[in-house]
Amino acid sequence: MGFFGCGKPGSYRFSRVPPVKELIVNLQGKLDSVLGTAFREKIEQVLSSEIHRILLDAGGLTAWDHEGLVLLKNSATNHPQSKFSVCSLPATLVEDWKKLGLDVIIPFFSTREEAKAFLVQDRKKDIEEGMVACPICFQFLRVKGQGNYRCPACSHIFYLTSDYRTATFEKLF
Repeated sequence: MGFFGCGKPGSYRFSRVPPVKELIVNLQGKLDSVLGTAFREKIEQVLSSEIHRILLDAGGLTAWDHEGLVLLKNSATNHPQSKFSVCSLPATLVEDWKKLGLDVIIPFFSTREEAKAFLVQDRKKDIEEGMVACPICFQFLRVKGQGNYRCPACSHIFYLTSDYRTATFEKLF
């Protein structure tokens, strides 16, 4: 296991967990090859650079076809590190959703709140333990995420930013 430098000298961690963004997409009209292709192209642009939690609100869907659902499924399977959920599926779509195995890749929920809860249930796992050096005495400390830390060796209090950079001052909240 090695250390990777991040920012200032003396700031190290085991590995970097990229920030996770959240996105709500309202699906409206007919989910066919045209809308499915447009969705895939837009989602490819968004997911190519960052990991997202994506909530699809299907309350506005009036019709769909097999090709549109397959394009939606492919968009989710091409980005396994991102997390998807869907809410407000029309009752007539639930059967088709299950036939294609979409319920395994993109779980469906009756309300938006339930779908959001599913997406953020493992948010605490995104914070990964790392190591930083005290900016005063250079003692290594184990840390979890941003915040104020006190060095056990010299008792200096310093602030750790979200990108694991140390500031020699304490941040007042």
